This record gives sequence, C-alpha cells and structure tokens, in this order.
Amino acid sequence: MSGGGDELRLVIRESSPTPVYEQIRAQIEGMVKVGALHDGDKLPSVRQLAGDLRLAPGTVAKAYAELAERGVIETAPGRAARIRRVTTVPEPLLQAAKTYAEQSHRLGATFEDAINALRAQWD
Repeated sequence: MSGGGDELRLVIRESSPTPVYEQIRAQIEGMVKVGALHDGDKLPSVRQLAGDLRLAPGTVAKAYAELAERGVIETAPGRAARIRRVTTVPEPLLQAAKTYAEQSHRLGATFEDAINALRAQWD
C-alpha cells in the first residue's frame, strides 16, 4: 500500500449479517495484524475506496473512523489515512492458521464453515 498504486483487496459479502463498514474495518485490521499492512502505509482515500467497492463514502468513512478510534490508523483533514500501529499475530499462530486453511480447502469447506468450526472449538 505504501505510496504507489498498490490495491487494497477487500471482499464484501452482501449476504453476511455483519454490516459492510464492519467487514471493511475487520479486514483492514486483520491485514495489519498479519503484517500485510505496515506502519506508515497509506490507505486509499474514502472516496477512492468507496468507488472501488461501489459503496457509499459514508460506509468507508465509518470504517476508517472506527479504525482510527482503535488506534490502527491515523487520519487528519486533507491527509491520507495511514497505518499507525502494527501488532502482528505470532508466526506459530499464522502457520497453524495456514495449515487449517489448507486442510479446510482439501475438505471442500467454505470459509464460513471453517470459521464456524473454529468457533465451535474455541471454548
């Protein structure tokens, strides 16, 4: 993302019960936590991301506001939003997640099935 032309790849699931602004917030925060976005990286403007995702600018603005409130990004009038704080997921957990994702794919599970199975085992 930093500086020039990299595209922020987000997936919006219209069928999800999770509000769209929350999907945006969670995906960006997740990218920060796994190290895909780094301290100082620029995010697209609200208008640009809204246009790319074919959403109302207010939806993206709400996601950015929540990210700023959580300390993940910093924003200022007339300046690009930037990643502010990077707290990454430990490498062993990333490797375990990769293994789980690969196994889930081999079994033909959907993303939602994999998440639901993980939630069921969490407690």
